[in-house]
Amino acid sequence: MMEKAAILSTGDELITGRVVDTNSSYIADKLHGLGLEVVAVLKVGDTRERLIWALQHGLELGELVIGTGGLGPTTDDLTTEVVAEFFGRKLKMDEEVAEALKRRFESRGMVMTPNNLKQALFPEGADIVPNPMGTAPGFRVATKDKKQLIWLSGVPREMEVMLRESVLPWVKQERVGGGETLACTFKIYGLTESKLGDILKPIPISEEIRLSYRAHFPDLSLRLTVRGGGARENKFSELKARIREIIGPHIYAEGDDSLEEIVGKLLLEKRWTLGLAESCTGGYIGHRVTSVAGSSAYFKGGAVAYSNESKIRFLGVQRTTLEEYGAVSKETAVEMAQGIRRQTEADIGVSVTGIAGPTGGSSEKPVGTVWIGLARDQESDARLFRFPGDRERVILGASQAALHWLRTTLLPGQSSTDAR
Repeated sequence: MMEKAAILSTGDELITGRVVDTNSSYIADKLHGLGLEVVAVLKVGDTRERLIWALQHGLELGELVIGTGGLGPTTDDLTTEVVAEFFGRKLKMDEEVAEALKRRFESRGMVMTPNNLKQALFPEGADIVPNPMGTAPGFRVATKDKKQLIWLSGVPREMEVMLRESVLPWVKQERVGGGETLACTFKIYGLTESKLGDILKPIPISEEIRLSYRAHFPDLSLRLTVRGGGARENKFSELKARIREIIGPHIYAEGDDSLEEIVGKLLLEKRWTLGLAESCTGGYIGHRVTSVAGSSAYFKGGAVAYSNESKIRFLGVQRTTLEEYGAVSKETAVEMAQGIRRQTEADIGVSVTGIAGPTGGSSEKPVGTVWIGLARDQESDARLFRFPGDRERVILGASQAALHWLRTTLLPGQSSTDAR
């Protein structure tokens, strides 16, 4: 039987809608990757009664419960004391954590107020979960019937590090048998969720073999999970190979790498540089590219050329091209890509020009019409895309399409005109 897990999120800001709970989805995704079944996600406000209710129901539903939030130094941070009360344990000061807190404040030239020591109090007998990114460590408590409660910081970047570095290795070793479950995630471009499900019908599904789909525009992810006995590694390898055989051209990554990270690695491998000319995406592609550490090694620069005059002045687009074909056209996209490549002295230039909406469309060029251009060496080309949805979805879709075309162009043996 697959071990069951429950996730608890606390905080008044979560239940009032002021803050989106990203912690639960992140934890659920990682636990599912280890082969655990997440049976419930409970969200409650910062009150003693609601926290106790969540603890009761979480531990009834799952053998493993992971909670987040309420570990700070203020009066509304009740988690640790409520957990101690729930298990009938005293709160105990951890001297190592207290000393580390003092050193942290001193190193930053700050005065630590007495209430910060609240973050060094833990239920008696709890194991500490280190927090490399913040002041509030988490903890792990075992119940009499061998269930486990783990509590982490509610700050997403702190929680993610704590989960990856401490919790998931422990869960894998102690709760799922040190690797009884094998899993991988494929990131996919160019297929809808329904189409993907249809063409993967030949993949056998059973209690031991699961395919999970996650559509989060502009991404589509497929997770393969294999559980079972000694033959699982061979079966896992066979299924991965079979999936790649069926949808290989649509897979752009395996694992957690983003499309911009994949593009960056390919640019580094080929020792090519990139220039970007953006109109309707407003610099969003450049933002994605430069969000990758080390991108200065391959990204030469970009231009957000929104108006026709800026396209002419900064990119060298011909005024006659704009007058004859319009700003949203194949001809303009090609000249924009050529222009940014020339201006930045990059090996490859990519351009985007389109109508993101909600206004500006016509019957000939409706909202969502986007031309993407690509120029390198003596080759230049542009492709037409139509993205449904609001302005944000058009921009996201255009950025993903541009990066994916760039990725396929960078693959061995490809050119800008035949990469599909």
